[in-house]
Amino acid sequence: MTLASFGTTFTGSRTLRRPLSLAAITTPLASTATQLRRWHDRRRTERALEGMPLDLRKDIGWPSAAPQQRPGRNLRSCA
Repeated sequence: MTLASFGTTFTGSRTLRRPLSLAAITTPLASTATQLRRWHDRRRTERALEGMPLDLRKDIGWPSAAPQQRPGRNLRSCA
């Protein structure tokens, strides 16, 4: 006996799922790729600003704290 309800087909004790759509697969990947790209761009900008002389960073208002003094930058706290 085969029952069909809401796109899922039940045959005996086995459950057959409908195949994933292409959008269901690519949307999370695209979202992750976008987040990764934003992180990369933000980090590249941060490195460029940190490479500037201290006086110039002070003039534009960039924080001058060392990386280990800023929250979220201490790698030892993640261990």
